[in-house]
Amino acid sequence: MTQHISQRRAFDYLRGHVTCTVFASLGIIGVLDELAERGLRVADLGANQYLAEATLRYLAQRDIVIRDDGDFYVLTEAGRDLYADRGYLMWLSGGYGDALHHYGDLLTGKRTFGSDIDRDVRWVAVGTALVGQRDLRPEVMAILDEISFDSIADIGCGNAHFLIAACQASGGRGVGVDISPAACAEANHEVAEAGLADRITIYEADGSDAATIPQLESVQLVVTFFFLHEVLEHGYDVLVSYLRGLCDRLPAGAYMLTAEEIPPTTEQNVPEVLTPEYSLTQALMEQSLLTEEGWRKVFGEAGFEIVRLVRPNLPDCRLVLVRKPI
Repeated sequence: MTQHISQRRAFDYLRGHVTCTVFASLGIIGVLDELAERGLRVADLGANQYLAEATLRYLAQRDIVIRDDGDFYVLTEAGRDLYADRGYLMWLSGGYGDALHHYGDLLTGKRTFGSDIDRDVRWVAVGTALVGQRDLRPEVMAILDEISFDSIADIGCGNAHFLIAACQASGGRGVGVDISPAACAEANHEVAEAGLADRITIYEADGSDAATIPQLESVQLVVTFFFLHEVLEHGYDVLVSYLRGLCDRLPAGAYMLTAEEIPPTTEQNVPEVLTPEYSLTQALMEQSLLTEEGWRKVFGEAGFEIVRLVRPNLPDCRLVLVRKPI
């Protein structure tokens, strides 16, 4: 039987690719929030007015925006759903768009990831923060309500949105560490905007070296969100050694909370909605993911006690709360 053209999956992928790229680009140029708040006119999108008009027309054709009685385009109900999940699109398109565009060159070795082509760490961080705010933070804050701490270190803090929220909720002090100068600059700006410059310090440093992370001896909670698999890139034993180094420096009874994606459960036609794509982006950097049981094992070998393991709303993610024995 001949398949009707509307049922051919290639067009779903084509539409998804273009919509992801266009919608994420509005966030990257800084007009997406304005679209959500009051709408946009063609003139608001930039100097290329012909392309700006075509952009809003395309989004209208795909039921993401609708034109009001005047010159403004505003989000539809479907557009608002997409806006709520914009972090995923900005993480992928903004963070890995260039690498995916040159995917064939990476496969053949014509180009090398990390030298010829790289991810955009700023948009990886911004996208991840937006994703976490909606689909991770509620469960994280519920966990933090159950433990006692007044000092926190965020390794791989990105723009420091979570660190700010945790310090505001606890009334405590915080240390943020990130290797990206752009992420640190944005974090310092956000900390200042929140009025917490006297309580939060941001350090530009390699968080994968436990010996150089400042103030761990007085920290009662360490958080690492989607960071530890980057240490795992260097080997399982390296990850165990790194976590053992953190454990040795932390005071007795200190907690550590990590969030990580787990790998797909099977090789064929998996049910997971995110981790196949996430795993592929990490493969660009020759990074792999641990299973739920793998995280239990690695923390145990490093000297931590498993306190809780939570499945948050973020697809295919695990939150692992551990503690240094008293």
